Amino acid sequence: MNVELRLQSSKTVDDLIGLSEWLRGERRLQGRVQQVRSNPEPGQLGGAFEVVSVALGSGGIATVLASSVATWLQSRRSDPKLRITITRADRTLEIEASSADEAEELIKRFMDGARGD
Repeated sequence: MNVELRLQSSKTVDDLIGLSEWLRGERRLQGRVQQVRSNPEPGQLGGAFEVVSVALGSGGIATVLASSVATWLQSRRSDPKLRITITRADRTLEIEASSADEAEELIKRFMDGARGD
């Protein structure tokens, strides 16, 4: 199963790149993280970077993802407008990140629901 992470902030593309690099640096997520671009508009050379896709599997990868996203949130400068959207096959979770701990707990619960389906 893949999950998609979208961000909405004052620097969305920079934040997506930062999150993608952060997740790729997590040993247990290596090889599971992709940057997804939209289809280019007519006249454009390439599409905009809009989603970080993470391939989940067994072995606690969802927990690693939740913890890594929370740690990334703690490491960055605060942006009160940061919104994280996580989509899996049948559900979407949208978080306004005011607290990394709260975000981690919500993501873990959301991912636990993915395993329970």
